[in-house]
Amino acid sequence: MNSPAAAPSPWQEAQTAAACFAVAPHWLGGIVLRACPGPVRDTWLGALRELLPDGTPWRAIPQHVTEARLLGGLDLAATLRAGRPLSERGLLAECDGGVAVLAMAERASRGTVAHVSAALDTGEVLLEREGVAGRYAARFGAVALDESLDDEDGVSPVVQDRLAFHIDLRHVGIRDLDDPGADSDLILQARERLPGVQLREAELQALVAVALALGVDSLRATLLAARVARVAAALAGRDAVARA
Repeated sequence: MNSPAAAPSPWQEAQTAAACFAVAPHWLGGIVLRACPGPVRDTWLGALRELLPDGTPWRAIPQHVTEARLLGGLDLAATLRAGRPLSERGLLAECDGGVAVLAMAERASRGTVAHVSAALDTGEVLLEREGVAGRYAARFGAVALDESLDDEDGVSPVVQDRLAFHIDLRHVGIRDLDDPGADSDLILQARERLPGVQLREAELQALVAVALALGVDSLRATLLAARVARVAAALAGRDAVARA
């Protein structure tokens, strides 16, 4: 009789999430990463960045970012040269096609939460301020860094609901980093295979049943789970989601 396979460690699960996310950042929304600042978190972030194609935008969004820096605003120098109001892109638009890293996301202001969530939903930023208006593409995946303690509120549920993965590395030590994870070539192959990966009705119904059994009442969670299943199948070299 074959012995059951060992359950993956928290670090292995984090590496799997990084690989899936790297295949389709915007499509999967992103990752809530609960971890203290330090070498473990830095190692994971570095590994994720290495999985992304060269030149992929990677922008840090500070906790106290202003609305002008986040969304964009009046480009004074360009306006003076042109003699008419011209806008400049903000951080969210600069993240288009890449990753936005939200520093201390558990303390993000309501405004930041609202703007990031809207961009994740629509894939764009609508700028209407300081007498200028513009619409910029902002299709990115978010990594929300959560440094909250056990007795503190974490990342806003509004943001959490839009991110496919929730990872907790608080109890992972530097000696636990025993899995190098995927490589960029595997990610590229999975990205090319993904559009043809099928999720059959039986597997979709199974995901819905699990969500109901666990009391998950968010439709977004089930939709993201279905997307993750397709990405995982693509990483495994399959053209359809397997029951497991």
